Amino acid sequence: MFFFQTRLAETAVQLNDFAFLDRLWREWSPGYVRPPTDRSALNDTFRQPGVLTQALAYYRQLFTPPSESQAQALEARASGPIAVPSLYLHGTNDGCMSTQLSEGMEAACTNGFERVMMPGVGHFLHLEQPGALLGHVLRFLKC
Repeated sequence: MFFFQTRLAETAVQLNDFAFLDRLWREWSPGYVRPPTDRSALNDTFRQPGVLTQALAYYRQLFTPPSESQAQALEARASGPIAVPSLYLHGTNDGCMSTQLSEGMEAACTNGFERVMMPGVGHFLHLEQPGALLGHVLRFLKC
């Protein structure tokens, strides 16, 4: 994520037919094997003018300081508790985001918090275990 802040990122991601993205997929979701058609579609999308720049802009915005008015609005929202029931899903094999990031989140939730760690699943829960993910969501929503 920090590498995406650099000017080199856009060039590096495109090298060798987007081999950088292949490496990220392997590291972030080590047990998931992407079908070749998915890889081709992803690469074709990133080849379109402006797409890669905008995809990296998402990561660059993560560390952009907010304006004074934005900071005040964020502080007002973040200073209070989360009053809606909350479900947090995370793969135990996620190579991008540590499962520890969600530890203690229940303290911020006043109307219920459920933390589900999905064993053997990496970063892309919806692709790796779509049925299990849907089951957790439907149960949470009581559908």
